[in-house]
Amino acid sequence: MIKLKISLIILLCVVRISVFAQAIFCEETQRVFLSESLNDSINFANNFWESDEGDIDFFARYTSFCFYNTHYRRTDFSNKEGITPIPLIWGVQRFAHPCNCRPSAGATAGFGRRGWRMHFGQDFSCRTGDPIFSAFDGVVRIARRSTTYGLFVVIRHHNGLETYYAHLSRLLVRPGQQVRAGELIGLCGNTGRSRGSHLHFEVRYLGAPIDPAHIIDFRTHELRNPVLYLSEYHFRYIEIERELNRAVFHTVRSGDTLSAIARRYGTTVNNIARMNNIRPNAIIRPGQRLRVR
Repeated sequence: MIKLKISLIILLCVVRISVFAQAIFCEETQRVFLSESLNDSINFANNFWESDEGDIDFFARYTSFCFYNTHYRRTDFSNKEGITPIPLIWGVQRFAHPCNCRPSAGATAGFGRRGWRMHFGQDFSCRTGDPIFSAFDGVVRIARRSTTYGLFVVIRHHNGLETYYAHLSRLLVRPGQQVRAGELIGLCGNTGRSRGSHLHFEVRYLGAPIDPAHIIDFRTHELRNPVLYLSEYHFRYIEIERELNRAVFHTVRSGDTLSAIARRYGTTVNNIARMNNIRPNAIIRPGQRLRVR
């Protein structure tokens, strides 16, 4: 019996290691080319257009089509030069708003800083069971469950963008499936790290997040422009993100005082109070998280 248990444990470990290895190396080993369709001069899902001479020229910008890793290896655009035009609608390619819901209220519902971390998408106040649609034509790269996103879908689009649809209650597509703009891909829900039923919607280019509000007018549910002219302007948030990543935090323990915490981290009570928007003589409680640098 003991030998059987040991054998099962070893087998499970081998399976886990195998899946983990695939998750690591799929970016270098997997690549999916899809045939052209509807007279669009595009190799679906892998190609993206950009030309120094101003002509439309499709090149493979992504190195893989990975079904395992949630995010494509992020490209650093902190020092991006020039403008990259991204066609949002052209030929038979169309756009559809991802849901029939309004943006969630509150300052933290949109793209940007949320407390001491970044929120890389736009939240919509949908009810559980509300339909969720693909924003553009494309190919489903991921449709599964994660700890943070819950049930979610990632679609790589023919224009080079990827869109994320998170916290769903039901998935209606599968990886590798081709979808059209406006096609039903799932139902809204409250799965993963979520405090109420809503849709979390993200837009990324080569792994780098882009504020969806730069692309979509949420009041009219229409595109702001048929072409997104991507520049360093769209990545200004990176400096804020880096500042947050450099931040040091302390979780208050029983007996801690602001002065003792300040001495421990080589700072002052006034600095800690300023960074946390509290008074220098404020009462702190065990479990409270304070920024100290």
